Amino acid sequence: MTGAGQDIAVFDAGDGLLLFGSESALAMFDAEAAVPARPISRKDLARLGGQAGGGASKLMEQGGRWVKLTADSAKDARAVGGVDKLTSGVLRGDKGQILKHLNFENLGRGAVLTPAAPAVLGAMATQYALEAALDDITAYLETIDRKLDQLLRQRKTETLGEIGGVTLAIDEAAAIYSHTGVVSGVTWSKVEGLAFTLQRMQWEAVEQLHEVAKNVQSAAGDADKSAKALAQAQEDAEFWLGVLARAIALQDRYYVLELARVAAEDVMQLETHRQGIAVARADRVRRITHGLQAVSGAVISAAALSNAAKVANPIAAPKVARHANGLSVGMSSFAEHANLELGVLGVVDETRWARAARELAGEASSAVVAGGSGAAARARAAGQALAQRRDEKVLRRARKIEERRGSVE
Repeated sequence: MTGAGQDIAVFDAGDGLLLFGSESALAMFDAEAAVPARPISRKDLARLGGQAGGGASKLMEQGGRWVKLTADSAKDARAVGGVDKLTSGVLRGDKGQILKHLNFENLGRGAVLTPAAPAVLGAMATQYALEAALDDITAYLETIDRKLDQLLRQRKTETLGEIGGVTLAIDEAAAIYSHTGVVSGVTWSKVEGLAFTLQRMQWEAVEQLHEVAKNVQSAAGDADKSAKALAQAQEDAEFWLGVLARAIALQDRYYVLELARVAAEDVMQLETHRQGIAVARADRVRRITHGLQAVSGAVISAAALSNAAKVANPIAAPKVARHANGLSVGMSSFAEHANLELGVLGVVDETRWARAARELAGEASSAVVAGGSGAAARARAAGQALAQRRDEKVLRRARKIEERRGSVE
């Protein structure tokens, strides 16, 4: 659909695309697009229109969307020479389909922009990217909040008081910003000193994840110790991931207020400040990902039990697999909601005792057959026979344990 009133202006802000135009054109975009689109509030549109100036202000005040492009769709959009050359049928959805009938025009074409407009637009895109990330991490917190609060109270950690105090301060400043549309010096003074506290909370949570990894790794090779270590790790990781999620959410809300404060004080500093926030968030992702990968590596090591260990420890071995998988599921859920590229975490095979016993017997038989002939082979066979007798002793012991468990059940 083309013609007067159906143009959509595009601004590429790095943190996604900003689309501006009539509500009818944007409604058509919403109906046909497969990329996530977040409506821009009327307050933000009015403020942006006043700051952009010239012919662009009228277009901006009509309606707007923030679009989070996937890596594939962003690549498609830029493959034809960049967003500044977008024309009808160039932008694609996340499944590759062309968004037809929409005439994309560059925001600067035929519009007079103020020198500050690009920085203001970039800050707006970052704000909406932060809000979208907040939605994701809040969804994660909703699934664990009750248990996290319980764990915070049980552990009597000072983190509980810190989280509560920071939340109240940011809530108050955010409420004032929402009502006035500006972060004044007085409003900013309520939260200005919180940056260090937020960073310290995140640092502590990540360090505790590394400690979880060390404790799990130290138990590797012993089924009983691994079962206990992984059970404790599952609880500890859930706790510290919850603390980390709350700290991330609070820091992203803080960034939104920070950008608004810079806009009120010196709009020409917005772009530099926005880039600084992007660098800080990328560093945060790196540190958290490294912590989760350390835990994942330790879990894989601790859960790698041989068939002999599984047969000799029919009670502890299933616990190892169960707690290892529970820990992996918890980390995967956090990574997904925090938009971390953690990769697929391995699932530990919960091999039943009977199957492990059969496989152990098969391993012993295969070892003897593969021994060959000759003096060296006979020596190997003698050693393997001793090992086999030892394995058979383990099997007999395990069968007795299994029989006792069966009679109790």
